[in-house]
Amino acid sequence: MTVESIQHHADILIDTYQFHDAVRYEVAMKLKDGVSTIGKDASNVKATVHTEWDWEPNNVDFSKLKAHIGREINRHYKPAFKGQYTTPLKCKNFWLNVYEKGDYAVSHAHIPHDFSFAYFVECDETHPPLVFSDSGYEVPAVKGTYVAFPAYLKHHVNKNSSDKIRVTLSGNYSVQ
Repeated sequence: MTVESIQHHADILIDTYQFHDAVRYEVAMKLKDGVSTIGKDASNVKATVHTEWDWEPNNVDFSKLKAHIGREINRHYKPAFKGQYTTPLKCKNFWLNVYEKGDYAVSHAHIPHDFSFAYFVECDETHPPLVFSDSGYEVPAVKGTYVAFPAYLKHHVNKNSSDKIRVTLSGNYSVQ
């Protein structure tokens, strides 16, 4: 795992997920079957596909991914409740984004949540990175990599200039 300290004295976690193939397969099957989208005007993400905020809550592979990232957030940030270390995080929402050519995400934060993540499902070196707006720090789009960070950090995605789609999963955790 890589830990990068960026502006605002915030750490971001960057790591790979060992069961990427299972997640990628599940996303591909869901896209093949068709997914509903909330539309480009309903969010800061101006992607062709942006699913509802609590997408596929009963999917086993997605639940494992969310649990893994939650454990890593707990391990690194050690969020406390009443001064004692606990496992207080709950993944409050989870969604899929499909960026086609020209799609992007404007600079935004995920407040009132405590932590957020982006997971690169389908991408390559031609796709735009995840950019932390205040520091300019960029995380390249690499399949199977996730980026977890405090939800107050503003971030964005520049326009996708590739003819290939860029697919991500994102979510938010809150301290219970």
